[in-house]
Amino acid sequence: MIFGRSAFSRTYMGGALSSMLLMLLLLLTSALHAQNAPSPYRWGKEAFISPTSLTLYGVKPLANWIWDSGEENPRNYYLLVRKSFDLDEVPVSSITYISAYAYADVYINGKLFERCPINSDPEYQNYDKFDIVSYLQKGKNTITAVVHNFGVGLHSQINARGGFFFQGTLVYPHKTVNLLSDSSWKVTHAKAWNTQTAFRDTNAHLIGFIEEFDARLWRTDWQNINFDDTTWENAKMIGVPPVAPWNHITVIERPRLSRKVIKPVKQWKSGNKMVYDFGVEIVGYPQFTINAHKAGIRFEIGTGERLDSAGAPLLRVSSDHSEKYITTTGLQSWRPYTWSGFRYFSIETDKAIDIQNVSAEFACYNYEMESAFACSDTLLNRFWEIGRHTMRINSIDTYQDPWREHTQYIAGDSRYMQIFGNYAFGKSSRLLSAYNLLSGAQSQRWRTDGAVRSRYPTDYFLQAGSSAYLADYQLEWVLMMYEYFLYYGKDELIADLYPNLKMAMKYYQPFLDPATGLLANLPGWIVLDWPSTYPIEQKKIITGTNCLYYGALNAAASIADDFGHDPQQAKQWREEAARVRENINKWLWSVKDRAYLDSYDGTKVQQQSQVYALEYGVANADKKARMVDLIAKSGKASEQSFAYRVLKAMFATGNEGWALDYMRKNWGAQTKLTSFNGAWHEGWDLSWGATSHAWSSGPTALLSEKILGLEPTGYGWKTFNVKPIIADLKWAKGKVATVSGDINVEWTKTTRNLFTLKLNVPKGTTAKVYLPTLAQKTIRINGKIPEVSRYQSHAESNKWYVLTIGAGNHEFKCKLPSMIHH
Repeated sequence: MIFGRSAFSRTYMGGALSSMLLMLLLLLTSALHAQNAPSPYRWGKEAFISPTSLTLYGVKPLANWIWDSGEENPRNYYLLVRKSFDLDEVPVSSITYISAYAYADVYINGKLFERCPINSDPEYQNYDKFDIVSYLQKGKNTITAVVHNFGVGLHSQINARGGFFFQGTLVYPHKTVNLLSDSSWKVTHAKAWNTQTAFRDTNAHLIGFIEEFDARLWRTDWQNINFDDTTWENAKMIGVPPVAPWNHITVIERPRLSRKVIKPVKQWKSGNKMVYDFGVEIVGYPQFTINAHKAGIRFEIGTGERLDSAGAPLLRVSSDHSEKYITTTGLQSWRPYTWSGFRYFSIETDKAIDIQNVSAEFACYNYEMESAFACSDTLLNRFWEIGRHTMRINSIDTYQDPWREHTQYIAGDSRYMQIFGNYAFGKSSRLLSAYNLLSGAQSQRWRTDGAVRSRYPTDYFLQAGSSAYLADYQLEWVLMMYEYFLYYGKDELIADLYPNLKMAMKYYQPFLDPATGLLANLPGWIVLDWPSTYPIEQKKIITGTNCLYYGALNAAASIADDFGHDPQQAKQWREEAARVRENINKWLWSVKDRAYLDSYDGTKVQQQSQVYALEYGVANADKKARMVDLIAKSGKASEQSFAYRVLKAMFATGNEGWALDYMRKNWGAQTKLTSFNGAWHEGWDLSWGATSHAWSSGPTALLSEKILGLEPTGYGWKTFNVKPIIADLKWAKGKVATVSGDINVEWTKTTRNLFTLKLNVPKGTTAKVYLPTLAQKTIRINGKIPEVSRYQSHAESNKWYVLTIGAGNHEFKCKLPSMIHH
């Protein structure tokens, strides 16, 4: 299956969040992204995914995949790779394609360049494309890499043989020189890592193996230019791609990870451990320098999000995040190969070891920090920043659900991350969303019925009832694809997934119940909202899944019309959607309760079912008041992730006061927990979950969506609404960096109830502006009385005066209702 024809170039905190913690979070934000200059790339900085093909996006593969002469697929195996070469002069450019299986930390002249590639299905292997010229120098140069092969299937990794690939083209004014991995490269087994260590998690094979590193077996000078590698073996050539198991080629151009070394803010002794606190949760690598007075001392290090009662990090929550280190003599430094999320780091002490230095490298996806939000409530501003920080912690080479799994979930969690990333970072989040949708399509190769794997790549914990296939997440994959077009515009790579979308929608046909016309008896685990904490009554026919199906049918129909060029299929899906909506209202509405049942033949009418019906437009207008009342009276009756949808529904139905109070109360309460580390938790009250999970970052999107009022209505923000919600706020301002240009909004409400809105509309776009007044005579645009015909202005919902306006900078003024005299 080949994907694509063309490509896209891609204060009030209740005393909970201490000023020190918040300052650390904001300093991290600034420091990590100080290097990010405004980008000319429409898709975000250096972002591109090629269609899958048999070439390096038109460039002929010349280099070989290489390995050593040992086993093809050894368990938990680290391979060292070296290539030395001389340059008479530094080239003008050096476009390079790098790949590995599973991963390689690539160094150029002793400096870490990047971990490559993005986590791949080897059938469609990813090749990272970079220009490495700034790392090269006149004279001697060395390319080195540490390649890790798992040798087994993991929750987040497909089992395939080990390998390394490097193809560089050095361009000079009058010649080009190729730098290709082949048998002239040197390789050796990195015996310092013990290959026989245990899984970090034996149940689902999360992440991989515990590391045990013996520094006595490590040559610290192996990356030096003058290192003598004559005792290393020449690499064994596997073949020029495409070659099994890497049968197809996908080229990805992406920004290198944002990396920043940070220091702990405090430290203490707990039993036989020194504990280091970095102040806020980060993702990346702890690192240390010690002076050992003798060799062979074995001690444990580890990272954790929480502390035990003795003040030591909990290293074994969900999976094991400890490592073992064995000393050589003298001064030595080390950090694990495996990244993790943590606030705390511990080192077992020994009288023969002097700890010289401890730090951490914060490494995450290099988002552009161009979007912004601020308002008159400093608590809400903090929520927005915390959400953005949480998104970064869970964005590495792909969206992560969460960092503790190293797993990319297809839609579901990633659909939340696409929405939140759109508002937190703008266009620079596009590549991760596109890769998620592409991965979902690639996962269909494992079955003939169109089913999309709900996490991918994956090769373990695939049994029935696991998270491998989630029927509701597959529907969200369709919805995520439609929202992708809204946020990022036409994209041939994703549009060409239309045949995969058709297969995914066809999957549901056998599950339509002939008696009710609704989806029934869907197989496997149905998530909807997190079922172990806020369960929805799930029987044969579930309201939530049928509302999702209705939404997916409409989304698929729009994609069929606008990108699939398939009007007949669009018509069929819309007709099916109309039938599903009618049947939901016929069979799942409880006249007695005046609300939607969770399930047919069930008894419960809960908050989540009403939210699903409201979000996807299932409910008629006469039903909404009672549904909204039920949602409001239920209070906190859904998990933290789903609360985003609860509040979105309440904002949309004019209950902004309730929505903001809910946000302040419940997200605010989490900041008061002793376990709060500056990021949103996996759920409201989970003792076991991660203390950083991006799907809980709803306020970051909601504040930009609803308080600024910015929401796209046309693909790629070509048309959008500006519908600001004032509530109890005095002012708000912010920006969303869209693919069509930056949209800046600023509004103020004076003590005299004069409302002022400043807006810039990017070139080539049109905004529909909702002013919170019905007094047309008080409205001024750029100081002038607006002409009705020019702005297509009209009153709406007995609350708004609506105007349509084109590109440019505009200022709107009006008086709010309480100041209008009749």
